[in-house]
Amino acid sequence: MSRGTRQRILGAAAGPVAAVATLAVSSTAWAAGGPPATQLVNVADTRTIPPGLGLWLAQIYNESFVLFGGLVVVIMVAMGLVLGFGFDRALQLLGLNLGKLDHHE
Repeated sequence: MSRGTRQRILGAAAGPVAAVATLAVSSTAWAAGGPPATQLVNVADTRTIPPGLGLWLAQIYNESFVLFGGLVVVIMVAMGLVLGFGFDRALQLLGLNLGKLDHHE
């Protein structure tokens, strides 16, 4: 067998060997502990949060992840609109026009 053919065979076998090695290493990591925890609950500690917006958001986070996720989406959209229109207006006041370009040909 020529040297080039041998290198091509070894190169083709490198992918599956790497996949098997990765699988073997990850399976030994599971052997370190018991079964994965299934009853974990993430909650925000609201005992030290002063009354106000932060406490309200923490209570929503503790009560409903779906409502909290929806609230985050709404807040992000509102922030994007305020920042986008605010900076657009600020740039207009500085004399920069970011609107459509007029082509005079």
